[in-house]
Amino acid sequence: MKVSKASFENFELDDVTMAGAKVHDVSFESATFDDVSFSQARIHNASFEETSLDDASFAGAKLKNISFESVTFDDVTFAKSKMHNASFEGASLDDVSLAGVTITNCSIEGLTIDGIRIDILLRDKRSKAPPSGDA
Repeated sequence: MKVSKASFENFELDDVTMAGAKVHDVSFESATFDDVSFSQARIHNASFEETSLDDASFAGAKLKNISFESVTFDDVTFAKSKMHNASFEGASLDDVSLAGVTITNCSIEGLTIDGIRIDILLRDKRSKAPPSGDA
């Protein structure tokens, strides 16, 4: 399945599979997802802003230039997905799997997991690391 230059804004999607889909330049803003699979999908230039995702899977998906700003995630897996240039600003994640996820060039400012600010943890860790090239 290939979806390009489409809008699913304010849609309600229930028991839908987009597994393996190629999604490009698509807006899902303010949509509601329940039992939806994006497993193994390739999603590029997409907005999920202000959506609700319940019992959804992005397992093994490749996500690039994605906005998950102000999204509510509940029982969602991103296991083994790859994310590049993704934003989760203002998102709420509950019962979410990030096992084996690779994240590059993503905004994590204010990201808190179990009460720990991850952005501050990484900053502190990097400041204590020896300069590269030192043995």
